[in-house]
Amino acid sequence: MRKLDITVLKQDGAKEKFNPAKVRRALRRSGLTTREADTALNLLYPHLKDGITTRQIYSKLYSIVRSIRPEKKYRFNLKRAFQLLGPAGYDFEDYTAKLFQCFGYKTELREIPTGKCVTHEIDVIARKGKEKLMVECKFRNEPGAKCRIQTALYIYARFLDLVAGATLRSRRPFTKPCLVTNAKFSSDAREYSRCMGMRLIGWRFPTQGSLEVLADSTKCYPVSVINMKQHTLRKLLKNKFITVQDIPDDPKVLVDRVGISPTNARRIVKEAKDAQS
Repeated sequence: MRKLDITVLKQDGAKEKFNPAKVRRALRRSGLTTREADTALNLLYPHLKDGITTRQIYSKLYSIVRSIRPEKKYRFNLKRAFQLLGPAGYDFEDYTAKLFQCFGYKTELREIPTGKCVTHEIDVIARKGKEKLMVECKFRNEPGAKCRIQTALYIYARFLDLVAGATLRSRRPFTKPCLVTNAKFSSDAREYSRCMGMRLIGWRFPTQGSLEVLADSTKCYPVSVINMKQHTLRKLLKNKFITVQDIPDDPKVLVDRVGISPTNARRIVKEAKDAQS
C-alpha cells in the first residue's frame, strides 16, 4: 500500500494525514472485493494533492466505484445519503418508519401518548406481535457528531413515564425504547443502553444490525442515494417519496406529482430500480 505525505482537510475544518488503509476499509464496506478496492485506490492516487478535502476525495471515489461496480455506488453513497435527509429530522423519522415496515412492523408517526406526568410526542411507534416499540430518531448532519448518553437518558426517562401512564389507564404499554440515529453512539451511550435494555440502531452499530446493514439488507435505501439536484430531492421528500422503494415504475407519476421533467423522472425511476436489484 502506497504511502503519501498528503494532508486532508475534513468537513469540520480539522486536518489529518491521508490514510489509504482507512479509504480501503470504506471501499471494502461498500461491497468491493479486495482486488477492486486496491484498483480503486490506485485510480484515486493521481487525483490526490496536499490540502484536498474529504468531500473531494469522496466525490472522486464515488465516480471510481461507479465505474468499477455500478451496483455498489448506492452502498458507498449511503452515509452521505442519510445526511441529505436534513436539515430537519422529519424525513429521517419517515425513513425510520419505512425501515421498520420492511421488517414487518406496523408504524405510526409523531403520535402524542400520555404518560403518568406529561404527554410525549413519539417519533415512531412500531408494533409487531407482542412488541410495541417507542422509537426515537436523532438526526445528525454535523461532521463527526455522536449520539451521547444524555440522549439515551432522556429517552429512557420518557419511556418510564409512558409505561407508568399506560399502566394507570389500563392500556398496552411500550415494551422497549429504541433509539435510531444516522450518527455513531458514544461508548457510554452504548453501555447505558445495553444495561437498561434499550435498543440502539446507528451508524456501524450494532455490528449485525446497524443502520447501513439494515438498509442494505432490505434495499430500503433513502431516495437520496440517487444523485440529483437538491431542489429535486426536496420535492421528492415533500411528496413522501422517502425511499427508492417508494419510487413508482411509471415516470409520469413523478412528472405529475413532483413536477420534474420527463427525462429526469425516467432517470430517477431507472436508478431506483437499479438500487433495488
